[in-house]
Amino acid sequence: MRTALASLVAIICLSLPGCSGSGRAQGEAKAAGGDLTVRRGTFRERVLLSGELAAERGDPLTVPRTEVWQLQVRWIAEDGSRVKAGDPVVEFDNSQFASELEEKRLTAANAGSDLDRVRAEARTAAAQKQFEVEKAKAELEKARIAADVPKDILSLREYQERQLALKRAETGLIKAQEELAAQKKGSTTDVQVQRISLEKSQRQIHNAEESIAALTLRAPRNGMVLVGDHPWEGRKLQEGDSVWVGMTVASLPDLDSMMVEANLSDVDDGRIAPGMPVVCTLDAFPDRTFRGRVSDISPVARESRRSPLLRAFPVRISLDQSDTQRMRPGMSVRVEVLGRERKNALLVPRAALDLTGDKPRALLAGGGAAEVRLGPCGAQVCVVESGVQEGARLRSRDGRTG
Repeated sequence: MRTALASLVAIICLSLPGCSGSGRAQGEAKAAGGDLTVRRGTFRERVLLSGELAAERGDPLTVPRTEVWQLQVRWIAEDGSRVKAGDPVVEFDNSQFASELEEKRLTAANAGSDLDRVRAEARTAAAQKQFEVEKAKAELEKARIAADVPKDILSLREYQERQLALKRAETGLIKAQEELAAQKKGSTTDVQVQRISLEKSQRQIHNAEESIAALTLRAPRNGMVLVGDHPWEGRKLQEGDSVWVGMTVASLPDLDSMMVEANLSDVDDGRIAPGMPVVCTLDAFPDRTFRGRVSDISPVARESRRSPLLRAFPVRISLDQSDTQRMRPGMSVRVEVLGRERKNALLVPRAALDLTGDKPRALLAGGGAAEVRLGPCGAQVCVVESGVQEGARLRSRDGRTG
């Protein structure tokens, strides 16, 4: 009965990926009915990691640059929803921009009225000055005719008065022409100032309208929406959250570029290296595995969000192939990193090892224990480098013998 129970446990454990820690050697040890015997076999160290899917490429949707540094999310598409090119994905609150736009439009209307008024005043003043010039010309012509009368037929005093009147008429014309030129120049300046003010108001209106239009982020292509994470609350962004210029609030990931982001506990530092093969299993689809390799390991461990006492090294894993029908960013993944394979290694069941002392010991079937030097260990067996011989019968910690 004990043998049958052990066989059943072995079969169940073999069916679970997490129990296949030492490959074929462990499977053989279990299939043998829990035989606690030192034997030779093939051992492959496996390190289990937890991670999630992520897309290496995608189209990020960021908070637009506006006159306001902080914006509020008014509406955001559901995480994982499908959108078409041009569909709205995120809308920000535009109430402040709308009120400012009305003020800018009122300012532009006033500037337009002021420009019309200045132009009208300039035309009126120019007409008045032009009339004075024409009047001065007429006075000059009249004075010139009077001054052309021969001196011989006039008295000396009258002749001199006519000549003086001619000079005054010439001076009056020059003054009227100068006043006309000055008035035109001043009017032109006033009109330009008002035109600049109007153009400035119109630019502000245009910028405000562009800012309001930019407050709706639209999908650049067909795809799936991936809502961004809140920077410090550990959740997805939602309506009412405050965001900042340049912050990524959503993205359209490229499902053909899926990879895995995992974490290696700092206590396992050095157990894996870039280039090692991996077997990944989606928690949502445990019936299928995906192979890949460790592409990068961060040299610096980071604190866990759950506890500052936990630290882990971020690990990036590239997959040999992607499944666009099943894989979605954020899905949890169980990662099994395959270490170096040792053939014809001497294997000891972990159940027959005493690891409580300073040095590990193998519990012998006849009583007593033998100090051993161990190599890498898996979930069920360890590689023994010295201390026991092949074929030695052992006993488990609960007293059961092999």
